[in-house]
Amino acid sequence: MSVFIDFKKRPVEYGFALLFILPPLGMAVLAWYGCMEWVSIVRRRSRISKDPVSILFILIVLASVGATIRNGQVSDLLSTAMLIAYYGVYLYLLNNPGRLRLARYLWITILGGAYLYFSDQFFSLVSRFVPIPQSVAFMTGHLLMGFYRHDRLFGSAYNPNYACYLLILALSLLLVELLRSIKLRSVQKITAELLLLPILIYAIYETGSRAGFVIMALLLMLFTFNWNKKLFTAAAILAAACAPFIFNLMPRTDSAGFSMQQRLNIWENSVLILKDHPLFGTTTLGFPDAYYRLTGHMIAHAHNLFLSIFVSSGIVCGLFFIGLLISGSISLIRSLKKKKGYLRTTLFFFSLPTIIAYGLLDFTLSSPQVMLVVIALVSFWVRDQKKRGTFGRHQFFIPRYLREMTENRKSGKEADIAGPVSLAAAGGLSKTAALEIRKGFDRASIRGWFRNPFSSFRHGSKKEDQFSKFTLMQRSLTMYNRKGPGGKA
Repeated sequence: MSVFIDFKKRPVEYGFALLFILPPLGMAVLAWYGCMEWVSIVRRRSRISKDPVSILFILIVLASVGATIRNGQVSDLLSTAMLIAYYGVYLYLLNNPGRLRLARYLWITILGGAYLYFSDQFFSLVSRFVPIPQSVAFMTGHLLMGFYRHDRLFGSAYNPNYACYLLILALSLLLVELLRSIKLRSVQKITAELLLLPILIYAIYETGSRAGFVIMALLLMLFTFNWNKKLFTAAAILAAACAPFIFNLMPRTDSAGFSMQQRLNIWENSVLILKDHPLFGTTTLGFPDAYYRLTGHMIAHAHNLFLSIFVSSGIVCGLFFIGLLISGSISLIRSLKKKKGYLRTTLFFFSLPTIIAYGLLDFTLSSPQVMLVVIALVSFWVRDQKKRGTFGRHQFFIPRYLREMTENRKSGKEADIAGPVSLAAAGGLSKTAALEIRKGFDRASIRGWFRNPFSSFRHGSKKEDQFSKFTLMQRSLTMYNRKGPGGKA
């Protein structure tokens, strides 16, 4: 009973935990809250967030609808429905920050990574004695999809590559938490985290992913750099000297050349598909059919994050995604130079690049399980950027001089405002402000006419009162030029 009450208080946290234990049920819980967020937005007529990630979601959804109309495949609407559900989950997490705290998300992901390893060992042991029903394997995530060999660890993620990325993300978060514990000198936390570290490292190796092995090594080097610069220098020299040995230690090195050649062929064919569907793409679910019509072979996705977005959603979405990556990278690097929120920024610096790094050779976001975990991480990052003012609406809609005036007031720099203002400067400023305000009212009135033809008559008096206040700006500014008792301004 207490577990049920706790679930009612924190359903989203339990939903994310279920993504690792019972993936279909966890997906259903989060999809439900995503749908409820859309219902809430429609009922309250709330505005949708205008951050770049939201714009990317909207563009991809529109591209999916356009591709469905162009291709005439009604089944592609399922891809549109999935995208809308993903976007709903993102908006829910963005608009309800108390439903999932970053610290809870961090430890759910870390322990979920450990669960991937132990559950794989458990089900492998049980399957030797008792055949596991397909329904049970599907519900627990232990039904292998996309592979025929069972010699690679995949845990409850259906696929070794999906499991590897979840483990990589768990490792990145654990390393950041270990850095934090070292700074706090918490012996108990350091001990617990050091016990989890070899489990995640060994699990990544057991997935047999070469990309995962390389990213794991880079994460460990990045951790060493943040912990001790001298130790990092020594480790870098040692790694360079032992490069041949490290390469031989990498899993499945014997098939590296063949696997790379296969990916190159898939990428070449994906570019050909993009040429046939440049504007809207093929949709995520429509890509396998397009690939089969071209080559006669069935491939689930393009095995590359960038190509997958270009091919499934078109050139516009792909270019916007690249622009978002560039601006986000610049913002993240600038945030590292600031002391405020350094640990949180370090967490994003460790975890977010893993999406791109692993996406160079695979498209793990094709898994709803992985996609939902990544959406939560991105929502934390966007919320953090909004607090820092990077994605603030005022950056786009308020004129520059008013924005500078607001920033000066916040910083306590009122020297230019408190000093005398000439009549010419005051008149110019008031005319410019009145022009910007009049433009704003014109745009608002046009939107109002489209929404409700009678709204302008109902609210006309309020608009006139607001506008009349701004016409007095010129008089109020000239008050600073009045002569004092001594005849001086």
